[in-house]
Amino acid sequence: MNKLKNLLEKYENGYLFPYSRLIWIIASGILLIGIVVFTSLYLWNSIPNSRKEVHISKEELRREKVILEEDLEKYEECTKAAYDKQVDSLRKITPKSEWNTLYRLEDAVEYVKVQRYEPGYYDYWSGYQSEGYYYDDYEKITVKRKVENDTAYPILIKRSLDYQGIDSAYFCEKIRVINLYIELHKRVPSADATTLMRNNFYYWVTWGTSLKRNHITKIYSWMDKLEGKKIVLGKSNKISDGKRTTLEVFTKLISQFQNDSISEERMELVDNTISYLKNNGFKKANANFNVISKTLGSNLADEDLEVALTDYFEGKLFKKNAEKPDQDFSKYLNLFTTKVRLRESEKSMLEYSREDKLERNKNLALYSLIGILQVIIILVLFAIHRSIKDKG
Repeated sequence: MNKLKNLLEKYENGYLFPYSRLIWIIASGILLIGIVVFTSLYLWNSIPNSRKEVHISKEELRREKVILEEDLEKYEECTKAAYDKQVDSLRKITPKSEWNTLYRLEDAVEYVKVQRYEPGYYDYWSGYQSEGYYYDDYEKITVKRKVENDTAYPILIKRSLDYQGIDSAYFCEKIRVINLYIELHKRVPSADATTLMRNNFYYWVTWGTSLKRNHITKIYSWMDKLEGKKIVLGKSNKISDGKRTTLEVFTKLISQFQNDSISEERMELVDNTISYLKNNGFKKANANFNVISKTLGSNLADEDLEVALTDYFEGKLFKKNAEKPDQDFSKYLNLFTTKVRLRESEKSMLEYSREDKLERNKNLALYSLIGILQVIIILVLFAIHRSIKDKG
């Protein structure tokens, strides 16, 4: 018992209270500062947030749409005059005839109601006499009907706006549509403009609600770089190896912009891919376009795709004189995608295990802290009791 008593006294005097007064003064000061700081932060965060004043502008009322201050300037620039100016720009680079004849007459069959008379008759043998009567009948006639001209630019533009639900007063949205048509027509032979507008451009713009003007310029840029010249988007213009038309290549690329939201980072990766292809001597035009299409539409995250491209081209994983380099690249990208999915699955399992261990260790640390505090309190109380006892 005496040994235990001596041990406790040695612990108290040697470890617990060698500088007791200074330690407690410092500790009290730190705790006091903490109380002041966190109480001040608590009171500051308790103050309710104020709200900005709310006013509705004429533009918002006209559009029945909320427009924040940072976007208001953009809408103020979208006026009827600005829209008309862009329409004039489109008219200058397209066939003039398609702006004049908006309607045409075509033969149509109609059935019109007519009244006919069925005369009566006399039956000689029976002496029966029937009376004549009138009845309604329908007669087929050919008439001329006024219908919209499917190749007229104003008609196609109106259909695009109607399909996207763009009101006549929404000039920003209307200008966006016109700008897309302008950009598409910049590389089109005049002889092909009407056909391409009706069969291709109209559907790209109408259905591609996420399509932007810079997407079109980017596709032109990619095709120019791979072809080594400024391409022409005509019905019969072929790429350098003759395997496809420029229109077919353009259609495949723009369809990915219509269906997906392509990031700026992804477009930069396509630029990098084109540089890799040119620097490593890939000269098969059709294969090169398939490679950049595969890059553009890859399901990989941009970070993973960047690694995949770097490994493949800088690591020289490709065959220099491959017969079908686009298929080799596709197989590589599929393997890379499969491996990424496996790694993501492993990561999910490890993350689940980590979170479980983190929660368990947090609880154990908390329990340990509570135990230490309990021991300290007991020791402090024990020391105070011993001090009082010694003085007594």
